[in-house]
Amino acid sequence: MTSPHSSKDSGVICGDCVEIMRGFSDGQFDFCFADPPYNAKNIGPNARVYEGQQMQLPVEEYKEWCSVWFKEARRVSKTLVLTPGIANVCYYPQPDWILAWHKPASVSFNRMGGFNAWEPIMIYGEIAKGKRLGQDYILVNTLNFSKGIEKEHPCPKPQELIDILVDRFSNEGDSVLDPFVGSGTTAVSCKKMKRDFTGIDIIERYCAISRERYEKQIIPLL
Repeated sequence: MTSPHSSKDSGVICGDCVEIMRGFSDGQFDFCFADPPYNAKNIGPNARVYEGQQMQLPVEEYKEWCSVWFKEARRVSKTLVLTPGIANVCYYPQPDWILAWHKPASVSFNRMGGFNAWEPIMIYGEIAKGKRLGQDYILVNTLNFSKGIEKEHPCPKPQELIDILVDRFSNEGDSVLDPFVGSGTTAVSCKKMKRDFTGIDIIERYCAISRERYEKQIIPLL
């Protein structure tokens, strides 16, 4: 199931997600949420970078990497939801639909000199049985992560956003994969909502953050 260079604990595997996913079966997961690196030179107004990882690859190399990891994630999951970053939408196959995540309080600059106030969420597959998406527009502001262990990751996603996606695209008891687990936000959502969670990250420090957040999250009684 895991590569020789990986370690697993509390549903979090440390290793290269492509290598690890190649060991999974076709359609093994009901839902996959993926938030891959955007290939930016740094992140946000404080120019943060990933620990121990190259930030910006040559464009052709990054495009090839997108194709490789996407192929495996799509193969092993019945539904894949992806946050690619605006500039990277064209590097992926045409989705079944695209949602708009609106974050009007964002202070990150876009390539045109304005503020990046929205992001695409690409959907491959179907919404979970018995669920309803409503509008294809999600309003969740970015947060100032000044508290909590997730602040040690350079680019955590808001918990509210991931809660919405996990809720809409999976049901209780479903298996969920996050191949870029980062600060463990998907792990927290899955534990709260009683999903079977598997996360992957290539950086051990981020795996440790995810495991700690997962272990501290209390499962609701109802």
